[in-house]
Amino acid sequence: MELRRWRRQRVLFSGLGFVPQTHSTFDCTIKDLSESGARIAIRTDAVVPRRFLLINVKSHMAYEVQIVRRKERDFGLKILRPIELTKASCHESRQLRQLLVERLHR
Repeated sequence: MELRRWRRQRVLFSGLGFVPQTHSTFDCTIKDLSESGARIAIRTDAVVPRRFLLINVKSHMAYEVQIVRRKERDFGLKILRPIELTKASCHESRQLRQLLVERLHR
């Protein structure tokens, strides 16, 4: 039985987690995505806080997210708010866009 309000679309996108408090990042794979949530897998034993920012590398979109489920390296996330990386006037968007550019040039 599906309890989610929005049906998640299965995807396989590169993602980048960013923790603003520590300015740390971690690579992840976005496995499914909807307007209200996502499921990601991290590749390392990175310390992942309860709330962080998730960048979808393919769509150049970011989200403030909160962990609602964790099983080993898989995380179920609730999307708290989307962040448009195209808004040049927002400091947060500029910072996340810079992280994305750095990630793409690796």
